[in-house]
Amino acid sequence: MRTKIKSHESIRRLTVAAMLTAIAAVLQYMEIAIPLMPSFVKLDMSDLPALIGAYSLGPWWGVLIQLMKNLLHLPFGSSMGVGELCNFVLGSVFVLVAGLIYQRRKSRGTALMGAILGSVAMAIASLPLNYFAIYPMYVTVLHFPEENIIQAYEAIFGSVARIPTFNPLLNCLLIFNATFTLAKGLLNMLICWFIYKPLSKTVLNKELMTEETALSTADYRKRNRNLWILVSVGILLLLVQAFFWAVKLFPGTFAFAKPFVKMGDALNQLLADPEKSWIVKALSLLAFHAVGIAGALCVVLGTVNLCRAKKHQVKKLAKMESEEKPNSPESLDKPM
Repeated sequence: MRTKIKSHESIRRLTVAAMLTAIAAVLQYMEIAIPLMPSFVKLDMSDLPALIGAYSLGPWWGVLIQLMKNLLHLPFGSSMGVGELCNFVLGSVFVLVAGLIYQRRKSRGTALMGAILGSVAMAIASLPLNYFAIYPMYVTVLHFPEENIIQAYEAIFGSVARIPTFNPLLNCLLIFNATFTLAKGLLNMLICWFIYKPLSKTVLNKELMTEETALSTADYRKRNRNLWILVSVGILLLLVQAFFWAVKLFPGTFAFAKPFVKMGDALNQLLADPEKSWIVKALSLLAFHAVGIAGALCVVLGTVNLCRAKKHQVKKLAKMESEEKPNSPESLDKPM
């Protein structure tokens, strides 16, 4: 019985992680240009599902969601992996710090403190990471001169490269990137603060049906509702996957969804490229279908547990009815 319960718990964790990864992968394409930042620095909310995963599943699950999200984005990105590397490292620092603090004592206060400290840690980590790794990679891999990077910052605030140090790039990172990264983490924290509690009672519900669970009618209805929400989320993800396919097949019809049109075009070019190996093409197709796979897992897991819940409830009611029946006359005549 314990083995069966552990198996169901593992399936639940994998399903929730897959669902959050799929949502994070979609959010990573929804980038927003910030007026006070250069055009190559954009805001996305793809760290939010990983933060939720770190709280609901554990800190290392949050890191895994960050990794899978960026691997799914890698075939369709335009930075040759540089942007994905930066996103993974900084996002992992954020969710790992937040998750470890929350894991020590699970409360709203520690969740808030963990996200704040995670945001600060991410902002601090962005300085050495960008200065020693990411921006040099922009220069060497993408052939984007450092002078052009500094000019992009100076176009917003002319004297930014002169203060507070004598290093122009470090000044830009201190004033713009570190502040932007901190604000991004705090924004994720704020959204998570409002949506985590409702999610924890529904989609992230940790209790699955087991044969040892005695369900009252109220519990049965409540858990049935939670499982139906899980199935509904799965259906929604499948509809998103269908939208991806529609964009891929009919790009001209969905001109308003530019990021997804670019993703479909990149996949078509990759599949048509004879120089790409079949392994790369297979991984790209898997990444393209990740949302649908997560949706199918949610639907299957929710449906199976709905059936099991119904079966166990019938058994429970039958047992309760048998216990409520009055003793027969024959049993009353028997000697004690």
